[in-house]
Amino acid sequence: MKQQLSRCARLRAGAVFLCLILTLSLLGGCAQEQQDTSTAGTGVPAAQQSQSTEEFILPYSSAGGVNPYVAQSSITLQNSRLVFGSLVQITNDFELEYEIARSVVSVGNTVEITVGGSFADGTAITGADVAACIEAARTSAVFGGRFSKVQSVRASGNLVTVTLSEPDSLFAYLLDIPVIKASEVGATSPTSSGRYSVSQDDQGALLVANDSFDPPAGLETIRLEELSGYDALVSGLNIGAISLFSSEQESDLAGSIICNTAYFNLNNLVFLGIQATGEDSPLAQPALRQALSLAVSRREIADKAYYSRAYVATGVINPRFPGEAEAATMDSEPDLEAAKALIESLGYTLDPTSGYYQDAEGGRLSFTLLCYSGSSFKRYAATLAAEQLKACGIEVTVQEEADFAAYHERVLSGQAPLYIGEVKLYNNLNMDVFFSEGGDAHTGVAVSEELMAAYNGMKADINGLAAFEMAFAAQMPFVPLVYKNGVATYSKDYTGLTPTVSDIFYHLENLSVSNTQKE
Repeated sequence: MKQQLSRCARLRAGAVFLCLILTLSLLGGCAQEQQDTSTAGTGVPAAQQSQSTEEFILPYSSAGGVNPYVAQSSITLQNSRLVFGSLVQITNDFELEYEIARSVVSVGNTVEITVGGSFADGTAITGADVAACIEAARTSAVFGGRFSKVQSVRASGNLVTVTLSEPDSLFAYLLDIPVIKASEVGATSPTSSGRYSVSQDDQGALLVANDSFDPPAGLETIRLEELSGYDALVSGLNIGAISLFSSEQESDLAGSIICNTAYFNLNNLVFLGIQATGEDSPLAQPALRQALSLAVSRREIADKAYYSRAYVATGVINPRFPGEAEAATMDSEPDLEAAKALIESLGYTLDPTSGYYQDAEGGRLSFTLLCYSGSSFKRYAATLAAEQLKACGIEVTVQEEADFAAYHERVLSGQAPLYIGEVKLYNNLNMDVFFSEGGDAHTGVAVSEELMAAYNGMKADINGLAAFEMAFAAQMPFVPLVYKNGVATYSKDYTGLTPTVSDIFYHLENLSVSNTQKE
């Protein structure tokens, strides 16, 4: 689709991708790949607030340019998806699609990447270019965390060899990064390797479609406008100056009666944290942790706490990941009889007067459940989980913490027997945030040698996925609840938006003017 949009459509057809999820530890990720939402400019341009013009518009930071290796603005990151090709793409079902990477082979601690393709100026993409990009990504604020296990990168011809500190059979899932010339990885506007090139006209900056790109980009030009920050972008959508807003942030998950919404699957796990500190803690017993898992209704939490904008975690691994459906060990609905049987196997008896279990000395089976009250979604999830556990005979008292730093400190210091947490996981199924010293969700996590062996086995060979899920279910160091969706809200004048965790502009060539707009 190469067409000029109508004057009225310009301001209602912009596309914005903001990765605004809070990467402050458990609320919105565990300090992974943090992105700054600050940009140049002072807000929505005044001219756009009252009139429309004739082009497809994206926000832009001239200070950051389009190179996310040198600028951590989320606007820079979203625009880079249009200007540069990626080594791979991850679909909405977490399938891997090879792009500039023709193959990625992981054997032990070694990964070999074969590359191909060319830049917009006709220059061939070489292994040296890709090696330079991986090295730049390792030191960047946006991508650095995912490449922490990389020890060295070498290039020879079209082959890139990466040496890791430990095996990673899914290293390819980390390679949805932009490809830039080795000589330009430090430039703000490098040569394009993707659908569009950056240009200028008398009105300012714009993106121009590369004729050599296959499939065709769709829109011939996209206007770039200076906008500043989160508030300006949200207001831009509300007044029609921006026609698409995409976010992983919970406060933006609500739909709109005047816009279309396109949800996409994230790898953000919301879980019931369990701090089994001390041998005397009832939570040190795997059977009790399993009972907690059996007692919760993941379906109710997904549907009510997240308004159906999350999907049930039927295992610890994202249920959308290929092969996970066959390895799943958890149900979406509770099994109270099985949960109570496990509790009673530990010597607890149900007090018919209170409805709660108690030990031989009459001590009630009782816990506090901590949540960060700045998130209404997590507050509701905590309330629902408490009610579900009470129905199983476990007394739960919800404690809210309005200050995130204080909430975070309580979790890190082991002062939260139960808590509602969230982690933004890397797409290679790395769960070191739970299982490695220093991980934000590691405090109090009960692991066994069998579980760690299964986890390391899965990282080395994805065929070990089912064994890892079984070992996890036997230990239940924490209780997976749901995985979250991101949402793109965009004008009803357009259809065909198919965002993914890798690219809000995935298959942009399918975006089209709706039948109403065509009329």
